[in-house]
Amino acid sequence: MDVNTYLLAKDNQALVIDPGFNGKEIIDHLERHNLKLVSIIFTHGHYDHIKDFNLLDIDETVNVYICQEELDFLYQPNLNLSSMFNHDFMLSKNIKVKTLVDGDIIDFVKEELKIIHLPGHTKGSIGIIYNQHFFSGDTLFFDSIGRTDLPTGNTGKIFSSLKKIKSSLPKNTMVYPGHGKGGRLSEILQVNPYFSNLN
Repeated sequence: MDVNTYLLAKDNQALVIDPGFNGKEIIDHLERHNLKLVSIIFTHGHYDHIKDFNLLDIDETVNVYICQEELDFLYQPNLNLSSMFNHDFMLSKNIKVKTLVDGDIIDFVKEELKIIHLPGHTKGSIGIIYNQHFFSGDTLFFDSIGRTDLPTGNTGKIFSSLKKIKSSLPKNTMVYPGHGKGGRLSEILQVNPYFSNLN
């Protein structure tokens, strides 16, 4: 599915963003570097970003985060699209999920990750800001944006979210998208046609 999973590590602890189709690689990396998984953040609830969650060793010490408006995706295969792959993904009710809203701060080993709500690709899509780094999920790609024709998608809202990104982030921010290559926001603003008509 060419989905990007990101892993942040500090002091032998790890935070994973979007454990999609990379579960084995995540487990191997954690073991190889003696890292304990302490947090998982979903940028949104589509199957390609959540699929391998169940492969990971999740217990009560692992924080699991998703946007408050996206929580139902974790329990409804028609929303998370796993039903299209003949694999009905439904999160176990035993897993405690912490819900996020715009502006929330997640603490990861004394590092602050700020949550920005970016509806459009889905109603509860989020981005994650860490210093000069921005994990954009499927809202923003290097030269495109996420599709809006899937459940809860909204074209008008994704353009509002693009405006929010453009006005909120320094131009030298490194953008790490859910698919494809990343790059500096300044470069993306020049090559991505979806920014050309934004006011």
